[in-house]
Amino acid sequence: MKSLLCVVCVGLAAAFFCAEDAYAENISVQINVESRDVYMGESFLMQLVIDGSDKAGAPDLSSLEGFGVEFLGGSNNSSQSISIINGRIQRMVKKGFIFNYRLTPEKTGRLTIPSLTINVGGQNFATGAVTIAVRRPTETEDFKLRINLSREACYVGEPVVLTVTWYLRRDVEDFRFTMPILGNKDIIFEDPEIKIDKRKKYFRIAVGGGEVIAVKGQGILNGESYATLQFSKVLIPRRSGTFVIPEVVVNAEAVTGRRVQRDFFDNFFSDDFFGMRRGRLKKYVVPSNALSLRVRKLPAEGRPPGFSGHVGEYRILASAEPTEVNVGDPITLKIILEGPDYLGSVNLPRLLNQEDLAGDFKIPDERADGRIEGSRKVFTQTIRAKHDRVEEIPPIRLVYFDTKKGRYSTALSDPIPLVVQPTKVVTALDAEGIEPGPSGTPIEKWKEGIAYNYEGPDVIVPQGFGLGPALSDPAWLAGLVLPPAAYLIIFAGLIVVRRRRADPEARRARGALKRLRASLSVIGKDKELSQAQVCGDVMEALREYLGDKLRRTGSTLTTGDVEEILKRRGVARDVIEALIGVLGACEVGSYAGDLYSAEDREGLVERVKAASERLEKAL
Repeated sequence: MKSLLCVVCVGLAAAFFCAEDAYAENISVQINVESRDVYMGESFLMQLVIDGSDKAGAPDLSSLEGFGVEFLGGSNNSSQSISIINGRIQRMVKKGFIFNYRLTPEKTGRLTIPSLTINVGGQNFATGAVTIAVRRPTETEDFKLRINLSREACYVGEPVVLTVTWYLRRDVEDFRFTMPILGNKDIIFEDPEIKIDKRKKYFRIAVGGGEVIAVKGQGILNGESYATLQFSKVLIPRRSGTFVIPEVVVNAEAVTGRRVQRDFFDNFFSDDFFGMRRGRLKKYVVPSNALSLRVRKLPAEGRPPGFSGHVGEYRILASAEPTEVNVGDPITLKIILEGPDYLGSVNLPRLLNQEDLAGDFKIPDERADGRIEGSRKVFTQTIRAKHDRVEEIPPIRLVYFDTKKGRYSTALSDPIPLVVQPTKVVTALDAEGIEPGPSGTPIEKWKEGIAYNYEGPDVIVPQGFGLGPALSDPAWLAGLVLPPAAYLIIFAGLIVVRRRRADPEARRARGALKRLRASLSVIGKDKELSQAQVCGDVMEALREYLGDKLRRTGSTLTTGDVEEILKRRGVARDVIEALIGVLGACEVGSYAGDLYSAEDREGLVERVKAASERLEKAL
């Protein structure tokens, strides 16, 4: 009996291990790439595909060199099917999983994506290796890219502005920038403050896994006129040495054939907005020039104890309000810093560490965040005089390293004269007024109390009060009702203001249809516009509406973007098709407007209104 039991156990164990081996044999992993022949800086998709299981650990990419890597997420690739053959039901289940990455080659030559290891079900599996041929990109007559630095040499901690300018003479359908320098761990990267000019157009573009604000403009390069797209990044080096700024690369799809005949500057990125292409799309990969930045170390010799990392050429200004106060009254101290190319990361020196200021004034420990105003950064701080002997706010000191002189310096603001009065003690007589009380005899005995010193019937004054007389008196009634009503009105107003400030884009979206109707009304009343101008203006108004409603920049949306966003929001197909149809009609009319009659133009405006109203209800 025991021998029979052993045979059964051995058989079950063998069956289990055989099943495990069969399971392992059915699993495979492989690498799929979008292209094996690319330009340096041109991004392409890589997929790690697992067949046979939908549960896998994150791949080990530590051996992948020469590429910038961006993880785009994973997705289940499982499927199942049921078939009936001769009355016999068969169920087929296929399991799989895909990891998606965007790779960007950082050098030319033959780069290898090595064999990568993926853990599936507790067991490691290896992919095959893939070789990618990386060619050097070249600029063309119609596309050029330039980068420049605000200075070629700086000190550790000193901000330097890197500006990227793209020169274009063709319409662009899609584009992507690659900046290898953003992967340098020895440099801090910041986005400069953008002062919006309503006369210019701005775009949010993807760069280095984030977004930057780019401004459209015009420029001259080598005597030729171009439309330009320009953005900047701030570089703050953490260590000394020479940093190579590699080529920035932009890869784009542009329409081939004839160049734009209309005003290219005014139609940048919008010529093919609704997919009405007038030529074949061609891929362009354009490199910039390369630069280098020399970074010097801050000297340890002569470094004062108050130095807190301010590097550059600084000025400090201060003002206060009010300058006539009582002891303990709040004084708003405004401190202005001027100097470096970039002030975004510049902080206010700690005022509590300035002994002459902290000795005479109460200073909160919290430091206010500054705001940038042009080439200045403004900080405000509340301080309070401790005693009436204070005659001035002493100079505010800023210890910094002067990059022009090559030594540590101290910037001082001018002292601010103050008049500080002693704190006034408020008595009951001050609170009740100074009118004399009833006549009485002189005070005779303090111990008897105040009442002892007043005599006669005029001491007691009848004071009657009742709810009925109070409610019938308009003054009393207003005093009871108006304060709570005013409080409720102010409270409601604060809620409205806070909601608007918390989500300004929602407010913009709510008013989108109203602004569209107003724009269409103005266009319809202008009888001097040609058919093409009407269609172009209607198209521009509709683009602005879509940008506001979908919380996007209207000038950067494509038909595909609009369709995809509306699908994700669950908008019905017929509503999407109506909107895309009217978008196409606007595009055609802007180029062939003379083929449309006045009735057709009026009908186009009505179609825009109807499509936008249907979209409004759907959203």
